[in-house]
Amino acid sequence: MGKSDSLKYAVNRATLSGPKTKQYRIRQNGRFFVKTLRRVGFGVQKWSKLTNKHFQRVADVMRSDGVGDGRIAEVFSAARHLCDAYGNDRISGNNDTFGVKRGSIANQASRTVSPEVVEESLTSMRNDASFRHAGRVAVQIELMYELELRREESAKLDLPSDWDRENHSLLVQYGTKGGRPRTLYNLSPQQEAALERAGEYVSPFNRKGIHNLMPEGMGDEWLHRLDYAARKHGLAGKNAGGTLHGLRHERFHQMYLNHAGFEPPNQHESVQAFQEAAQATAGDEWPRLDNEARDAIEEVAGHSPGRRDISNAYLGSSY
Repeated sequence: MGKSDSLKYAVNRATLSGPKTKQYRIRQNGRFFVKTLRRVGFGVQKWSKLTNKHFQRVADVMRSDGVGDGRIAEVFSAARHLCDAYGNDRISGNNDTFGVKRGSIANQASRTVSPEVVEESLTSMRNDASFRHAGRVAVQIELMYELELRREESAKLDLPSDWDRENHSLLVQYGTKGGRPRTLYNLSPQQEAALERAGEYVSPFNRKGIHNLMPEGMGDEWLHRLDYAARKHGLAGKNAGGTLHGLRHERFHQMYLNHAGFEPPNQHESVQAFQEAAQATAGDEWPRLDNEARDAIEEVAGHSPGRRDISNAYLGSSY
């Protein structure tokens, strides 16, 4: 057996305050901090011994990995909590010390596509007699919107095998990011109605026993046709958030609003304005509601709860 890591072990036994969801997030990000610290060869084994030098190296490594300042600040917040738990008050409380900028929202400009634009575009597609695959495009884009699917995921759904009508769930296993399958549970009647409409376009795939929603024999070339139709009917371009991915942004925006009861950060002009609005709506409960909404969205997006870099990309950073 390898030697145990005292710094990582101390994350689990630290005495923390606040809701359990907050403590869980601190421990999760604390372990990430330790893992990153080990990558650069630091062997410090006590949180009480950490210094600004250690934080700076973690910031440097994360930035070299392409991680944004919002995510670095989140990890640093957790690491400071753990330092405090072990009596270490020497760490700078100002992220500027480490070249980490705060006060701006990650992905500040919202990329959502409004429901009205979606409905108008779908109606236009269904009535487009000039493109023989217009109906097929419409049902796939509707699935992207209703079930928060990526473009390739919607095209490669195997409805005969992976839609469990009895248990109202859908396995998404083809075309996923990183090849990670996920299951969507408790499908709404509206979501299942969209799946029902898509069933008209099920085609055999080039692998025996597998079906999808692309024209038979076309393969991934179909994705370019789908993009073309989206541009033609106003769902891609400057006025629609840039790409079809804006559909996913809008659905996560609505998920957040429905759970938290207030708009996400990227609907406000600054982090401070967001926090003031959230406080006015939900009082001291707003951080809990924010975290619960983000956990749910991160899971639906195909990631583990706690991946704030993912939800930040869709919602903006809350801190």
